[in-house]
Amino acid sequence: MKKLFVVVFGMALWQSAHALSMKGMEVPEAVKVSDGTVLQLQGAAVRSWYLVVDGYIGALYLENPTSDVSRILSDESYQRMTFTILFSKMSARRIANAFYDAIQINTSEEEQKELEEGIGQFMGMIDGTMKKGDSGTFEYIPGIGARVNIAGEEKGIIPGKKVFNAILKVWIGETPPNKQFKEGVLGLTAKG
Repeated sequence: MKKLFVVVFGMALWQSAHALSMKGMEVPEAVKVSDGTVLQLQGAAVRSWYLVVDGYIGALYLENPTSDVSRILSDESYQRMTFTILFSKMSARRIANAFYDAIQINTSEEEQKELEEGIGQFMGMIDGTMKKGDSGTFEYIPGIGARVNIAGEEKGIIPGKKVFNAILKVWIGETPPNKQFKEGVLGLTAKG
């Protein structure tokens, strides 16, 4: 029993020592996926509206860290996008609509037609209400697809990498929320 306590206590210390704080929320420097692979925090940023309203913290985790967008999009290793809500509460439908609009802006008409079914599947997975501190996670699993988890609930897997890349382009594509956000999640600005 004493050994178990020491291990659990040690893990808690390690995690708290290896996390950065943004807007009062912990952003881990690394996360472990189900098969034990460790993903490193590439970068994190706060998505704000009108420079005064903080919406969420976005964090990008990569198995093969790089700030090169084309390398990230072509990489077939584990990748994870996490957003943590900063509003007191927000409808998931509002979040889904914002992602949908941003996907449309960051993909060509040809890509949109090709990905229509997968994007529809993704949109259907985002439901309910999210409150401050709730997170959404989109994780690419090599050779399988994008696992979607909203507020701790596993929503399913969208096959392939193309839909994951379309979602990822919302943050690091040609038209991100803003330049500072893109630079933050790519790790081009100081963390924290």
